[in-house]
Amino acid sequence: MPFPSSDMVAAFSRHMHFKCLEQALCERHPELADRVRFDDVNLLMHLKVSLSGQRSVALAQVRMGYSIVWAVMDPVLNSAPSVWPLDTPDEVLVDALHAVASAHLTGVPVPSPWRWNESEPSDMTELADLLDARGVRVRRVAAGNGYLPYGPRHSPKLDIVRGRDGCFVEAKLSDAFVRVSLKPALGWLVDVYLDECEAWGRVDLGWNLWRSTRPGPGVPRAQASVADIADVLGKGLKAWDVEVPCAPTDRGEPAPAGYGSALQESLFAGEAAPPEWPRDVGLDIDQFHEEAEPRTSPGSPSPRHITETVLDQLVAFGFGDVEEGDAEVPIRSDAFHIEWHSRAKSLSTSEVQRLNGLAAAAGDDVPKRLIVITTSGISRPAAAFADSAKAFVFFVDRSADKLMALNTRAQEALLPHTKPADRELEPW
Repeated sequence: MPFPSSDMVAAFSRHMHFKCLEQALCERHPELADRVRFDDVNLLMHLKVSLSGQRSVALAQVRMGYSIVWAVMDPVLNSAPSVWPLDTPDEVLVDALHAVASAHLTGVPVPSPWRWNESEPSDMTELADLLDARGVRVRRVAAGNGYLPYGPRHSPKLDIVRGRDGCFVEAKLSDAFVRVSLKPALGWLVDVYLDECEAWGRVDLGWNLWRSTRPGPGVPRAQASVADIADVLGKGLKAWDVEVPCAPTDRGEPAPAGYGSALQESLFAGEAAPPEWPRDVGLDIDQFHEEAEPRTSPGSPSPRHITETVLDQLVAFGFGDVEEGDAEVPIRSDAFHIEWHSRAKSLSTSEVQRLNGLAAAAGDDVPKRLIVITTSGISRPAAAFADSAKAFVFFVDRSADKLMALNTRAQEALLPHTKPADRELEPW
């Protein structure tokens, strides 16, 4: 007797899994038992709950882009499917199916947190509930799930929220589109996107909450409740006083893993300047004793231009007390010590430790925290130490006039990097 093919084994495994889901749904929600049907016609397996007429709510495995996911689909034409990873526990899948089906049968909205495609209540679902109660259109919620469909409905793609995006709520207000994030290290961040400017800007939460600007981005979760954040959003764009540059921008992309100095020239390569030129950017001339002399190129940005670029973007990220300095200290801050690093070798742990010690010693009454602006990469242990020291490490891309993050805290500080429309499901 020949062994069954791998396709046959996979089909049998899926069939048994759906049978287990059918049993779990009937056991956990017996009031739906007479409406539950498992359909495997032509191997297109789906578990459905029958509604009135020929309508039903179905759970199936579907392809989105290059991924296979679980999706709960209802009969409403322009509704978005509830999408879940393949390793989602069975009880979560059947509870999600039950929540959607029961809402249709009773004529009430899908309850929270299921209406936000989440299985557990969280700060994000609570915020979404508060905004929805105020009549705000909540577009996306990402917390424990983070699987969000977008693109054309006949061939949707999958957006998997992870990394620096973390937990967030996206909502469309009457005058702005906002993303409210809760970052592990930085806490609450509120970013606003203006279509006419094609740019993101950051709301000064400290000022809007307490009329006091914080030195760094974010407000710790312990210092602001979900209701506080909802109240800030309720004030609207005019009250926030956000400075958004009305020009298309692509700042703030995270640097690729292993981004190293071998792929970039020195920040100041190609800059024709008098002997004291490193002072314009806060560097010691001794740093260049073992390196090649900077080459000259007509199109290279000046040190002052680089300094202004860095300052503008730090302010945009929410570093509230940075300001223009002088030739010796180009960017000043009472809370942060800014080190400029322009060497071919990537930052090592010992180098970051040394710079962090300089930052601590730079404070008068309390130690300052470290911001490193570098033209090289950073080792993983060094990035981990920078995170533990509450430091920020940014790579400055002189060709694109933007800062890129090299450690987790710096990644959390970046502005969103995609337009809201790029991550929406298109209407039929």
